[in-house]
Amino acid sequence: MFGVVAVIMLAIVAKETEAYRTYNTGRGMVYRLGVTQDTTLEGSTQQLDYLQYLLVSKHPQFPNKRSLVQFENLSSACGPLQIISAKMYLYYVYAHKPSWHTIQGTPFIPRFMQVHLVKKSWNAAQATSTKRDSTYRWSSSYLGLDNTDAEAQPQAETVTIFPFRPRGYVEFDITRAVRQWRSGVPNYGVLIRATNELEIGRGIRFASSSMSDTNMHPYALVLCA
Repeated sequence: MFGVVAVIMLAIVAKETEAYRTYNTGRGMVYRLGVTQDTTLEGSTQQLDYLQYLLVSKHPQFPNKRSLVQFENLSSACGPLQIISAKMYLYYVYAHKPSWHTIQGTPFIPRFMQVHLVKKSWNAAQATSTKRDSTYRWSSSYLGLDNTDAEAQPQAETVTIFPFRPRGYVEFDITRAVRQWRSGVPNYGVLIRATNELEIGRGIRFASSSMSDTNMHPYALVLCA
């Protein structure tokens, strides 16, 4: 009897998981892609994959910050020509100012976010601003945005994190990246940076996959015809 109940329960869980990961819109299938690894790059010696935040841009007295996110591969049932759009969702938590900084010294300014496809492999538990794993280095700090470590051309749009915006998910278009991955380009994820990352102001904090609340984890949605 116990074995029958266990099989039924497993079937229910499997059904709920599958329903959560795919959704039939009536005009196409939506695939939800979870994170395989993510981390923040800050300084040449710190591995920060344990942080509950993905940090972007710098504030005074601290190094610059960029973040890396890698997602699951899209199902083979969705070919590159079938991909209508793909969106990445990062949960904006807040803009950080150290407690001893003044508002004038570390103001809350708009941060202009861009996403770049990463072209080299990396290990979240070992990556720093200068190294992509325990053996190999980036061509330049924080990844060279010159088609070596990451593509020079950002994804489709710039997303502005405006001062005092509410907490919640922010949408980034990564359609071109997902199409490339399904066309055979290795999936090494994406880099998130602010175009005005060195301008004095607060640093942006998104929830990472280490956040205790799983409802705040990064994910991607892909609409497939």
